[in-house]
Amino acid sequence: MPSTKRLGALAGVAVLFLSACAGPGENGSDTVPRDDPAPPPPEVSGPLPPPLRADPLWAAPFSSEPKATESMFIGVVQEREGGAVEFLGVDHTGRTRWSTERDPECTGFVITRDPRDGSELVVLLDKEKDPDGGFLATRTTASAFRPDDGELVWGPANVPGTLVGPGLVFAAIQGSVMSDHTGPKVALHTGTGAVTADEHEDEVILHEYHGVVLVHRDEALRAVDSTGADLWDHTDLEIPEELDASDVRVGYGPRPADDSAAAVTLVWSAASGNEDDEGAPLLYTVHDLRTGDRLLTLAPDRRPRSLDLGHGRTAVLGAPAEDPDTSSVQAVTDEGHVPLWRHDVGQDTRMRGAAGATLYLDDADTHQALDVRTGSVEQEWEGHAEPPAAALESGPALVEVTTADESRVFAALPVG
Repeated sequence: MPSTKRLGALAGVAVLFLSACAGPGENGSDTVPRDDPAPPPPEVSGPLPPPLRADPLWAAPFSSEPKATESMFIGVVQEREGGAVEFLGVDHTGRTRWSTERDPECTGFVITRDPRDGSELVVLLDKEKDPDGGFLATRTTASAFRPDDGELVWGPANVPGTLVGPGLVFAAIQGSVMSDHTGPKVALHTGTGAVTADEHEDEVILHEYHGVVLVHRDEALRAVDSTGADLWDHTDLEIPEELDASDVRVGYGPRPADDSAAAVTLVWSAASGNEDDEGAPLLYTVHDLRTGDRLLTLAPDRRPRSLDLGHGRTAVLGAPAEDPDTSSVQAVTDEGHVPLWRHDVGQDTRMRGAAGATLYLDDADTHQALDVRTGSVEQEWEGHAEPPAAALESGPALVEVTTADESRVFAALPVG
């Protein structure tokens, strides 16, 4: 039952790291089936992150960091600066299975799932001529494709601008592409491309994950489904017993370090007369986005960081409320109320990223590779080595490496 203490809600503000999208595209939603063989493996001169020690299998054709689905790598290739950009779907053997051309500045993309059947989708942006807007007018669109074969699932759907996240959230950028100021945002349903939340409708969009959107609307923090119906709001949340204040409020906390996550971090602060003044954090809590169930309670001493581990799992780095002098990484899941595991770390430890079944941490010159399923340390080493950019759970992993001729490429290495 909710506490009888008065509880207010804050919308929350987060700095956005954005991918620009400008200029008209030519190919719209078309993809081209391909069957290009894998490029030959490179000669690697730099160190590799443990436990990846084998010789490279092949070189990936990507020009920038790719993402992994269950069975494919998705990323872009650009032969020359300012030239055309192609998105590629590359399988575990290194063969390119499909491609689609986009404008050179339309490089933002996201891997998501259709909440109706759990199937994976890759959502790409494009710019198209706008016949209703005049001779030079363009419109930004988003389209979703099946990663295995590039089949169009939905789109193109009009969006106000680039992908800003977390999740399938879009907005026009005001000024620099690294600005935290955007125009009104919209969130799309991951399975259909329909608008599920729109900031023109007097709401603030905070977080989207697989069809569920966290918004601030009608003075309440709400999780809504694809129809706009409430799943829960902040008055359903029990105020943590660690808080003694008679008046507290809760807002959206730090956003995930990657695209999105099944768990959301909320921040609790003392209520004040100024709604724009969030105040110093009193406590952080981590909740299942779909149900609102509290999964973790964290002390305010360390600003938490979260990272998607796939399959509804989220890694959270913070200070447990019951042990505030200790930093730890804990894994939570949307299938239970008890953390899967806890791994205590140093105060300076960072989560570098997750690839496949491995979570990478570093602390100055010390690095760890953790099994995301158990939290056990697979490997610990000193010295520099870049973690994989992406990995399939059964392998391979793609790691950006230095070759013998001092160029940088993504090398495929076996996992395990």
